[in-house]
Amino acid sequence: MRFFDEEKIINHVYPKENFGAVLDEALLAILRNVFDTLEKVGDTEDYFQFLDFKIKNVYNSAFVSKHFLLYKNTEVEDLMSHVLNEVADPLAEGYFESMIDYLETTIDDEVFVDFRLNGDELLLEAQSQGRKVNLVEPLKQLIIDYDESFERVAQEILENFA
Repeated sequence: MRFFDEEKIINHVYPKENFGAVLDEALLAILRNVFDTLEKVGDTEDYFQFLDFKIKNVYNSAFVSKHFLLYKNTEVEDLMSHVLNEVADPLAEGYFESMIDYLETTIDDEVFVDFRLNGDELLLEAQSQGRKVNLVEPLKQLIIDYDESFERVAQEILENFA
């Protein structure tokens, strides 16, 4: 496994029933090391890269693919939540600015948009043509699929103003 400049190579043969735990520990060791480095010297872009990590299955092992497809680990979730908090402001601001630009070019009338962060949620308020729309979007959803989130929220706003 490799992430940033951290790499963990598993050379030993393990029984299948133990291999999941070995993979978990290797992944956690890499993520912890990278996270510790980010806490010392990381900037926002590095945190975004951390949130975008992918696990590469170089041997196309069905077991490894299935293991990580179903992967749920509270330690990884805690690390990811902490990192998400580090990027919440720039992520929300970028989303907000893109939404304003999109709505202003799509709606003929004046559009007023406001946002604020509420924990791990982005609260959006849009007003146009005497109508007001309030929406809540989880920040985690922006990381999972920014484009889908943007299209869905924009569509919902436009439908409310139609």
